[in-house]
Amino acid sequence: MIQIRNLQKAYGENQVLHHFSATIPDHGIVCITGVSGRGKTTLLRILSGLEPADGGQIEGLSGRKIAFVFQEDRLLPWISAAQNIHLAQPDQPDSYVQGLLAAAGLAQEGAKRPGQLSGGQRRRVAFLRGIAFLAGVPDGVLMLDEPFNGLDAAAAQQLCDILRSLPPQTLVLLVSHQLSALDGMDVSFLPMEDSL
Repeated sequence: MIQIRNLQKAYGENQVLHHFSATIPDHGIVCITGVSGRGKTTLLRILSGLEPADGGQIEGLSGRKIAFVFQEDRLLPWISAAQNIHLAQPDQPDSYVQGLLAAAGLAQEGAKRPGQLSGGQRRRVAFLRGIAFLAGVPDGVLMLDEPFNGLDAAAAQQLCDILRSLPPQTLVLLVSHQLSALDGMDVSFLPMEDSL
């Protein structure tokens, strides 16, 4: 289990996390819920090591490989979609990347650069890059910040199918306001209503 104890984070006078504590399973899919501004993204960033906490403790993530998929796609515009994914795991064969693209409904889009893709297509490529980063890691941690933004129901379902195919010891931590995309999945919920 991952233990979060008395986590604190403020930006100037804005106290985002105030003595927040929680226990998170060490594998499976966990959706962090709460109203906007409650600190969901901040919690993900602290758990991933992208941002320091002002106080508190986190136990249970040390030594695990973490992939973070941001709300912004952050794709390199001068290379193709397939190359963006391949950068995350250069040792994997091209067929691995093509398989990911096909699973996300992007089999014909791999050679296109990000500027030639729609917003939803770019979102899926960013998601696949996170998946690729954890290839071959049995107990990786995938952190997803609003992964379904800009996606229709069919595209969101394709991403959920990919999540289902991850190794059973993988932990997926996600923030999403589109909870309907998770219907039918085995998901735990971590509410943040009491974080302030």
